Amino acid sequence: MKQFVFLFFTGILFFSCAKKYSEENIWEPKILKQFKQKGIASNLPDYSYAGYAYGEKKIPTVKGKTYTITDFGAIPNDEIDDTNAINKAIETAGKNGGGIVYFPKGKFLVNTDSTKTDIVKINYSNIVLRGSGSAKNGTIIFSGSSTHQAEDNSPWLSPFVFHTGLNLHGTSSFFNVKDLDVFSEIKQDVKAGTSILELNSTKDLNEGDIILIALNNTTDDGNLMNDLMHPLEFEEFQKSYSEAGIQRAASFQYPVEIANIIDNSHIELKQPTRRDLLLKYKPTISKMPMLKNIGVEHFKFESAWDGNYKHHGNREMDYGWGAINLHRVANGWIRDIHIDNYTQTTHLVNSRNVTIEDIKITGKIGHYSPKMYHSSDNLVQNIEVENEVTHGPGLEGCSFGNVYRNISYKFPTPLDLHGMADAGFCPPMYNLYENIVNVKQIAGGAAPQNIPHSGEYNTFWNIGMEGWEDGEFQEIFFSWIWRDSIKFKNELHIDCHKQYLRSILVGVYSSNPEKQLSIEHSFKDRSDEWIYVEGLNTKKPMVNLYETQLKLRLSN
Repeated sequence: MKQFVFLFFTGILFFSCAKKYSEENIWEPKILKQFKQKGIASNLPDYSYAGYAYGEKKIPTVKGKTYTITDFGAIPNDEIDDTNAINKAIETAGKNGGGIVYFPKGKFLVNTDSTKTDIVKINYSNIVLRGSGSAKNGTIIFSGSSTHQAEDNSPWLSPFVFHTGLNLHGTSSFFNVKDLDVFSEIKQDVKAGTSILELNSTKDLNEGDIILIALNNTTDDGNLMNDLMHPLEFEEFQKSYSEAGIQRAASFQYPVEIANIIDNSHIELKQPTRRDLLLKYKPTISKMPMLKNIGVEHFKFESAWDGNYKHHGNREMDYGWGAINLHRVANGWIRDIHIDNYTQTTHLVNSRNVTIEDIKITGKIGHYSPKMYHSSDNLVQNIEVENEVTHGPGLEGCSFGNVYRNISYKFPTPLDLHGMADAGFCPPMYNLYENIVNVKQIAGGAAPQNIPHSGEYNTFWNIGMEGWEDGEFQEIFFSWIWRDSIKFKNELHIDCHKQYLRSILVGVYSSNPEKQLSIEHSFKDRSDEWIYVEGLNTKKPMVNLYETQLKLRLSN
């Protein structure tokens, strides 16, 4: 007995020491320690609000009224189009307050008539599309023809097979605050990190409403845009930036949720503001209608696409085959999905607090892995990409506070920050890329007029990267407008990181142990007005930023 007690406590001591040793060998970067002391004053954004229910709840397994698509005429494996039957089931569920639209096992066909675009539309809140599994013996959604739009009709916004919120805004243009009525001005300057707004009135506002905060350029020289992007000086062709003042563009547009109506002139937001909201930019709020509590789960998507792909070869190659698009959704999810043979996989457009997780992407060469336009505080994690794609996890336009994490690529793939999307917006800011392997480089696309690729404080945390070869260097950042001096009639730059303003790089390491990554031909850590670099070419166990910040917030 004494020997047992001795061995028992010896075992406890061993595991306790092993745990302590393990914790001591997990690297906690300096900038995270500063965040714990100073919050966002450390310049490290708070990413803990990303995901379904702000990360505070797990994605639910919804129970309730179930609408089975076979009861509405869909028949699996019969090679007859099921789109109309699926939409009838969704419409019935929606008109009855929501529910589960259930897909049995088997193959269901959608959009098989090549003379028209006929997709699955979700235009109601509280709808869960639930398949019977993402494996071969689960539920297969087979798209029979391309959905790409004409060149003069925003082909990059082409419909996807599953598409939400088309009753709120169509696919012919990007949604803009100008499409909404101004509900109120913001009456006092708001400092970054605070959550109370003073308004003209709170009448007709409610807890849970999504409001769109807009800041406006109020001078011809674009005072807001210059504030957002300083000290970068724009090239002559970057007209979406240089002309923002003349257009009086609302360049900063951020959807947020109301947590509480304090009184007739004050509201509290569910999360603190990410930047100062200053009166000199005439800040306003508008009520933004959204769909809420939308889920897509347990499907495999296949298509008839022939796989003939070349980047920008034609609009079908780029935008004709898309699987799931959650548009204008607040608090939703996409999970346990296998997407095979699509040029575009999952998109979030004007959505917030969506979680996308446990996604497998296979098939022929494609355009995009997961991407977001004008979307904020979303979480994309646990993604496995086995096919080759032009763009890795992507962000475009007014996209703030999003998190891409735990993503693996079979083929070296660039991280994509894609500029402002269109005149009148700003580029992505305050986003996190964490624990992503087999990255090629940070190399945003976009039309020249819509570059710089990103705004401030996008964070790259524990990223395994190959880099692009520049002589004897493997550079991290690439900007095509600064690497083609003949086309753009400018100087050849090695400081491409300046087109990704004030990026934060922590624990970015080389995928090739025989080569080191460089920034502006330098291997050194640095901290200046353009960039923060800590632990460059350091590959060792390190704390997870998103999880650490979430635990920190929830413990307070």
